[in-house]
Amino acid sequence: MNIFIVSITCVIYAQRMYFEGEQIPVLINSMISESTLLPYDYYDLDICKPESTENFGSMILGTLTQQSSFKLFMNYELVDEIVCFKNFTQIEQNNLKWFIDHDYRVNMLIDDLPIIFRDNLNNQIIGAFLGIRDFNQYSFYNHYNFKVEIYNTSKSVINQTFSINQITVELEQKCENITKIDFVRNCSINQMMKITYSVQYIMSNSSNRWQAYLNIVFDSNQKWWSISITFIITAIIAWFIRFIIRRDVMKFKALSQNENDGLNAQKSWQLISRDVFRPPSGILFLSILIGTGIQFTMMTISIFFFSSIGSLYSIHTTNLITNFIVVYVFTGILNGYYSSKFYKYFKGEYLLLCTLGSNLAFPILIIFIFRIQYIALMFEGSSSGLDFKSGITLIALYLGIQTPLNLIGSFIGFKSESSKTTCKFGLIPQQIIQQPFYLHYFFICLIGGLICFISVGLEISQTMQLIWKNSYYEFFVSQFFTAILLIIISAEVSIITVYLLIQNQNHRWQWKAFFVPFTSGVYLFIYSIQYYLDSLQFTRFSTILYYFSTMYMASLCLGLICGTVGFLASHIFVQKIYSMIKLS
Repeated sequence: MNIFIVSITCVIYAQRMYFEGEQIPVLINSMISESTLLPYDYYDLDICKPESTENFGSMILGTLTQQSSFKLFMNYELVDEIVCFKNFTQIEQNNLKWFIDHDYRVNMLIDDLPIIFRDNLNNQIIGAFLGIRDFNQYSFYNHYNFKVEIYNTSKSVINQTFSINQITVELEQKCENITKIDFVRNCSINQMMKITYSVQYIMSNSSNRWQAYLNIVFDSNQKWWSISITFIITAIIAWFIRFIIRRDVMKFKALSQNENDGLNAQKSWQLISRDVFRPPSGILFLSILIGTGIQFTMMTISIFFFSSIGSLYSIHTTNLITNFIVVYVFTGILNGYYSSKFYKYFKGEYLLLCTLGSNLAFPILIIFIFRIQYIALMFEGSSSGLDFKSGITLIALYLGIQTPLNLIGSFIGFKSESSKTTCKFGLIPQQIIQQPFYLHYFFICLIGGLICFISVGLEISQTMQLIWKNSYYEFFVSQFFTAILLIIISAEVSIITVYLLIQNQNHRWQWKAFFVPFTSGVYLFIYSIQYYLDSLQFTRFSTILYYFSTMYMASLCLGLICGTVGFLASHIFVQKIYSMIKLS
């Protein structure tokens, strides 16, 4: 399975071919550490600094993608090439010690592939360590020995072209008197340091780009087996729903052939036909949640789909964040349209308030959380957070694109004709009979949300490890299928919930149809607490705040997506079953 997936992706992903002697782009993507999670700009140390080329998404993540001073040319080997000379100031020496103490690594990308470092135990790690500490002595790695595995893609000996499979790096300290940084702050040291590198090319017999990186991060076979099992479970649940509902409807139709029998047969969900489409309480809030959830659902599915056919790693992580922002802005029209359409369907009267709520509710929450993160990280000197220019860009996107599109969508939604219900509701709602214990809010949300979360629990666990272990490396094909399966399961769980409710003559199904799958987001946040206690090592307040605020946003987004899908599926389901029978 692993080989099959890699083969398909390599066909889809257009890897670049280089002529002999052609320059290969080398980028640096900030410094990261598993012990702090705080990204820092590599050039804060002012080591051979070139011009910066960051993008908007990288500013938010703090993973500044910048040009490097290392020069690599295809199939041209270099030995002890000098990059620059560096004089470390006392402050820079102290900063360097702190980075080494916290195991910071430099993310360097060559031809959009990350460099791989092998430690003393031959473990493969993405990124290059800054240095090493031996008791009270610090050593800085000032020599990089790159080993580039290439493949000859040409069929002739003239104008040969090559592609790159993987890049490994060996780190050395070449100048003992210079690279030894004494532990004492006010020590007298030689502050002149020479940064050098060598390049060696290794010819491969096959083109196996990405294979080495897939093996580092996760067991692909295990992941796809998990997805396959989840797919089988969803298929079984779908068949079960179809069988039960069809049997119930057919039984009712058979009994209804005799008029008297038909009257006696009307029980359970048939008896509440005049109340099942009655608007719920809190229609304004529900409409805004549905519109926002539809916007998030379309944004997530489209990003995962396009990433799965063209983006495997990481330098694209910053591009991925940028794409999320852009797609979110342009899907604002969906938010405005569906929130206003459902609000009109629910007979709402405050149309302007619905429009403002769909446009402002989530952005205000996100700005508030980002502001808290930025203040905390600012005191740490981290490169995360928006600078003034990026903040202005974000505001311009929101006011110039998101808001007009949302207003246009709202106008179309209010002007469009509302869908007609199968059964008209009466003036006086029917009294709801005593409900069994398993249909109470707490119990049904507890069980329903747990089913949604457990169904993709392994995929979520692996994704958490990839993100919070600073391995921004994911096979987005699997993420795309995971998202699809989660949507299907959310719809199935919500439909089962609604069917149990109307079977017990409870016509107030709308909020439960939303909140039951929404609880999967609550479970994600609970899991994030356990993951922090079991797997993460950081204790700094700013890092903890950054972690939990990010997981809160992720949990909220997951809950909104699952809840919206559940409500829409249940809404269609109720419309369908009441249109299949003839009620007197």
